[in-house]
Amino acid sequence: MTQTRLDHPLPKRWRVHHPIPADISQSLHKFSPLLRQLLYNRGYQDAESAAAFLSREVNFSTDPFLLSGMDQAVSRLNSAIRDGERIVVYGDYDADGVTSTALLVGFLSGLGVEAHPYIPDRYDEGYGLNEQAVQQLAEEGTDLIITVDCGVRAVKEVTLAIDLGMDVIVTDHHFPGDILPPAFAVIDPKQQGDPYPEKYLAGVGLAYKLVQAYLARYPQEGVHADDWLDLVAIGTVVDLAPLKGENRMLVMRGLEKIRHQPRQGIYSLAQVARIDLSKCNASNLGFGLGPRLNAAGRLDSALTSFDLLTTANPFETGQMAQQLDSYNKERQDLTKEIQETAADMVF
Repeated sequence: MTQTRLDHPLPKRWRVHHPIPADISQSLHKFSPLLRQLLYNRGYQDAESAAAFLSREVNFSTDPFLLSGMDQAVSRLNSAIRDGERIVVYGDYDADGVTSTALLVGFLSGLGVEAHPYIPDRYDEGYGLNEQAVQQLAEEGTDLIITVDCGVRAVKEVTLAIDLGMDVIVTDHHFPGDILPPAFAVIDPKQQGDPYPEKYLAGVGLAYKLVQAYLARYPQEGVHADDWLDLVAIGTVVDLAPLKGENRMLVMRGLEKIRHQPRQGIYSLAQVARIDLSKCNASNLGFGLGPRLNAAGRLDSALTSFDLLTTANPFETGQMAQQLDSYNKERQDLTKEIQETAADMVF
């Protein structure tokens, strides 16, 4: 192979933050000079917000019912559960979508409800709702579709679902288009006029808020929203959601669960990734577990990752973890090959 410049490290270009202004430094005087600068770099300019950040708290309301559409979504979900309707959780093939799907399907399973996951094929179907899938779900007798990490721009597809006799609840964190889909409820803090203060929850964070809201209105003995904080932490970190405000709080709490009570699938995946879960941090999620969960959707079916996160059998999760590790190595090899080909073309 032709020698390329990739064999040599590229020069680094440092982008250094501006020094903290004197007035903001004074407002943060209770902290050390170094910590003041770091807090300023992260956008904290007063003692109250800085203290909340350092204590892993948020200084605003996190009531899930502040999200537009949440009240309608909870009521519709409850009627579907009560009447034994066929519920489909429609996700995405990346780590955020897979953890969102696993969270909501797992929650409904905890209520004794069989929810059906649907994760589209990256290559055959592409991202989000598609008409062929909607048609298939209607033929299977689906009554309610709940999207996670997708759907807020699927105006045509949601319209088709309604025409075919299904209701749709959209939960998504992407920016909407000019027109919202005509869903029964749309939960997205980025939609115009939404009062929820945290605008940058990941898709899995919004799935968690739906569970949180449902259990607040319809408490279930032995079922707690925090049971799925490990999935929230993984999806949030891997999707590169900013680790500030509510996201930081959720990730810290999720990491505590991973360290002390890891679900079997996460334990098995950590074994192949050689991660000590008792010391697991956000970097381990972003560079260890996350790429392996993502690799399945990039090379084959993301359902392997979903199954890993929802299976309790150690033998089965061990096999799936090995498969995901193999996918990840293959993805790395393909990426390197593409980089070298591109470098040959440029240089």
